[in-house]
Amino acid sequence: MAEGLDFALRYPFSEGAKRSLEGIDLNERIIDLAVERIRKALRGEPANRMLFHESEKKEDIASFAASRMILGYLRNSFVTNRFAVNESKTVHSFLNREDEKTVDAVASQFGIVTSAENGSLTISLPAYLKYRIRGDTHYALINRKLRNGRVEIKPDEKKRLIEVAVKMHIENIPIVKDPPDLIKSAGEKIIAELPKTENRELIAVKAGDHPPCVARLLEEMKKHENLSHQARLFLAAYFLKIGRGEAEVAGMFSAMPDYSEKITTYQVSHIKKKGYSVPSCATVMTYGLCCAVCRIGSPLNWHTLEEDRKKTIKSRGA
Repeated sequence: MAEGLDFALRYPFSEGAKRSLEGIDLNERIIDLAVERIRKALRGEPANRMLFHESEKKEDIASFAASRMILGYLRNSFVTNRFAVNESKTVHSFLNREDEKTVDAVASQFGIVTSAENGSLTISLPAYLKYRIRGDTHYALINRKLRNGRVEIKPDEKKRLIEVAVKMHIENIPIVKDPPDLIKSAGEKIIAELPKTENRELIAVKAGDHPPCVARLLEEMKKHENLSHQARLFLAAYFLKIGRGEAEVAGMFSAMPDYSEKITTYQVSHIKKKGYSVPSCATVMTYGLCCAVCRIGSPLNWHTLEEDRKKTIKSRGA
């Protein structure tokens, strides 16, 4: 049977995991495990542990539920997003080692049901639109084959959709207004240990400084929302081209839920070294990142046009 205790351990959001917690009370041991689980997320370490005894497995499953209570009490988007990203990536790593039946069992938790047709998998259009990776042209509906209201996907893409579903589920945490003292003290401990990266200054944005597409992406980063690979590449290339330093550009990504200083610094340096060009407005539009009708051809032209506008206003005032 796919949905045993080990299944619940790997997928603690599942209905089987909830059933396994019947009769288990919150205690200091479970809270300590929950705090360490959140710490791992903040450090970007896998959430899973090697466990052999049934009691340990149930405690670990309970630590996931306790983590959600702590996050519901904190209501800190940075911590919640880091936790959601880390847990969903851990789930993806498990899915890569599962057989098809088990993957289907996980997918069913979110209403993701696929059918095999002529050697391909298809998923209902509503489910695909709900869990597709936004901002990634690979998952844009225009690049997909549709059959009778169903979207064709590959097995690896199915796992990616499940990962997104897990992340969305974890991010949707109910507010916990008056939790037990154990939860409160655990939350205070997490806040006291938050990495300094959360408090880094993002690149300052004033109205009109940057084109609307760039300004919107910066606002999303301030809210600790995850950006697509194309959005990150676009931002890095853009700010490097307008003269911002590599360290400043790398630092602006520190609010991202999956931020890694080492990886980000390397990637920004690579973009600078290779001289990546800033995508045109037409390309930005295909990325799904355009949010206004600027008609400027390239985001870089915004600065030239803005300078011309200021000169015109100044001359009229003279």
